[in-house]
Amino acid sequence: MITRGNRCPNLNHGRPNAPVRFCPACGDVVNRDIPVRRCKEEEHAKRRRERNKYCVNCGELLIQER
Repeated sequence: MITRGNRCPNLNHGRPNAPVRFCPACGDVVNRDIPVRRCKEEEHAKRRRERNKYCVNCGELLIQER
C-alpha cells in the first residue's frame, strides 16, 4: 500500500492505463478497468519465480517477508 512517506517504486502507479490490475510490488490496484481473475497455483508459482510480492491478477500476497 502506498503511503505518503513510503512510495512504491513500481512504475505502474504513474501509468494512465497500466497493463495489470494489481501492483506486483505493493498490491495496490493500479488499473480498475481490468477485472479480478481467479488464479491457479501454477500461475502464482510463476509470479514467485519472477520475484513478484503480489499477484498482478488477483492481488494475493505471494512472498512473505521475514
